[in-house]
Amino acid sequence: MSLMRPLSSSMRRILAQGLASCVRAVDDLVFPWTCLLCGTEGGALHGPLCASCRAGLLDAAAVAGASACPRCALPIGPYADLRRGCAECRGHSLGFDAALALAPYAESLRDLCLRLKHERNAWLAPWLGNLLAEARQSEFARLPRDTWIVPVPLHWRRRLQRGYNQAEALAKGLSRPLDLRIRQPLRRIKATDRLAHKAASDRMDAMRQAFRARPDPSLNGRTILLVDDILTTGATCGAAARALKQAGAKRVIVAVLARTL
Repeated sequence: MSLMRPLSSSMRRILAQGLASCVRAVDDLVFPWTCLLCGTEGGALHGPLCASCRAGLLDAAAVAGASACPRCALPIGPYADLRRGCAECRGHSLGFDAALALAPYAESLRDLCLRLKHERNAWLAPWLGNLLAEARQSEFARLPRDTWIVPVPLHWRRRLQRGYNQAEALAKGLSRPLDLRIRQPLRRIKATDRLAHKAASDRMDAMRQAFRARPDPSLNGRTILLVDDILTTGATCGAAARALKQAGAKRVIVAVLARTL
């Protein structure tokens, strides 16, 4: 008979955390990090951003969050009437119910978003997801505990060309700190040209009926956190949100890294 007692779950968790810390320490020693934004190197870094650059992004996020329209995430003035959204979105059907972003699409955040577009930088998504979760923790805390995280899907042709979907990678990065499930009921059924240089009305026309959600009884009455990297006119997220609501979702809240101005 063995004289050793089985480890309790709390002891196993402590040992696992200790082992993970040791692995990270060795990894940092052998493969030291370099800050993606300022180029700082050294053992003091424990991720892709130095403490100063990370703090700068969180400061920008705090400023942006205090002066953003809760409906479309655009910056607003201190005396704006927000009862039905800001002057830009009021009276317009967006498809989604609310939107939140880390900060405007500019400077350092723009650089990080452009990096995330490429498959070789997919490893960056969990770090940015954690940053978004920290910056908007009060807003995320108000979500129902049965909220689904749903990434905006790419059309299969675009997915094949790019190699991965940055929205999906970012959704996975958000899932752990928020402790919410990722589900993928959406499918992009319409291939569209690149929208970057199209006017807002042309984007809306291009994205009309671009998504379809699979029938699923568990979607009925559900709150959805719809994740993408950048929110520009809202045409893509709006079309995705409409498809989710047609399939039974009650509320759709958009979460993105950056909001263009």
